[in-house]
Amino acid sequence: MATRQILAVTVLALLLLQGCGRPDDGDGDGSDGRSAGLETGATLETVDPGGQTVRFWYQHTRRREDELQQMIADFNATNGHGIEVIGEYAGSYGDIYNKMLVTLQGGSSPSMVVAYQNQALAYYEADGIVDLNPYMESEKWGLTPGDRDDLVAAFLAQDNVDGTQIGFPPNRSLETLYYNADWLAELGYDGPPHTWLQFAEMCRRATAQPFSRAVTGAHSLGFYMDADASRLASMVFSRGGRLVNAENTAYTLDSREAREALVLMAELAGEGVVRLVGEDYGDQTAFFRGEVLFVLGSTSGLPNFRRGIEDAGGSFAWSVVPPPHGAGPPVVNVYGASISICRTTPAQQLAAWLFLRWFTGPEQQARWVRASNYFPARKSAAAGLSDYFAQNPGFGKAYALLDYGRSEPAMAGYQQVRRLMADAIVEVIDGAEVGQVLERLQRRANDTLKDY
Repeated sequence: MATRQILAVTVLALLLLQGCGRPDDGDGDGSDGRSAGLETGATLETVDPGGQTVRFWYQHTRRREDELQQMIADFNATNGHGIEVIGEYAGSYGDIYNKMLVTLQGGSSPSMVVAYQNQALAYYEADGIVDLNPYMESEKWGLTPGDRDDLVAAFLAQDNVDGTQIGFPPNRSLETLYYNADWLAELGYDGPPHTWLQFAEMCRRATAQPFSRAVTGAHSLGFYMDADASRLASMVFSRGGRLVNAENTAYTLDSREAREALVLMAELAGEGVVRLVGEDYGDQTAFFRGEVLFVLGSTSGLPNFRRGIEDAGGSFAWSVVPPPHGAGPPVVNVYGASISICRTTPAQQLAAWLFLRWFTGPEQQARWVRASNYFPARKSAAAGLSDYFAQNPGFGKAYALLDYGRSEPAMAGYQQVRRLMADAIVEVIDGAEVGQVLERLQRRANDTLKDY
């Protein structure tokens, strides 16, 4: 769907959502049952999840979907309550978001849905999903103290907005800089860049001196810039900046760090050493062929890089590092969609929670890592993955960066803002004045807050 069409659908849905209210959920502890969708006077402990059918909307494809479907089948055969989970591929994250906006106006909603934090917050504001705190804290159905300690607290906190748990993390990934180590050696460097100035210098040299083992030798480039909000966020975070103020009440996109990031990209684009990605995964394809020195992207793509280089006929040493950051510690963009439970019936909601609790258990987490290459939400899962770390050294290097993570905004309108950020990147690379672009971006981003 064209960007203009997507925006039109989103704007229409948001206008409709303005008429939706969220019921009074009390103090959020679930003691009166309302935040768990229960009748007044009922408690979660009395709900019977037996025989419920749970529809789960997800975005996974290929190997991840195959493994997820097998795990769902295993849960269905062993849960002891006769719960049947039906996993349904519902399209990309954007597709699912648009479908959910439609279901919130009276359509048939799933029981569980994969959602980024900003998307889940929009659903919660429209009374489409429930607070998970009552489920997590339930004496009968909840998490044990050991479970709580085992969860990566930073992951769980990403889904907690003003005390409301709008989702539960099954995994996370982060953005790293992929680099061609053999090419860097040919250029005279003994390692990847530590600063953005070093990055720029290496990009210039790579454009002037193609990799000797490039598959085709058709062209040589330092970096492909993907017009994606997460790429810009990574560049801002690595410079110590943020996308919102400390109170999470306003966007701060017209910042020194954002200007530095886009001024540098515009300068390098003007020199012909940086280009915009022209097609989906075009930067990765060029990297596989030895035609681009750097790619900035998610660690979930690590297996794709290994296979892609082999399939392209290339052979070279490569690895990942945090984005350039100077003398201080790195700051990396940690993100990932979580799973939210939709407001249906108390029994169906509890059945969905029981699957979610099972899916995020240590054994299942280790199994899911091997299929997905995501980082586990359980600390203990890493103990059962020593062989996987050994076979995938890039995964281990990236996993060690999780303590340096920063998150993109969990604000209901961030889906719109991400599109505005992508448009701003294109404008700047096409030659627009950075200051004017960022000033307009910040104004438009803050205008979206008026809808919520």
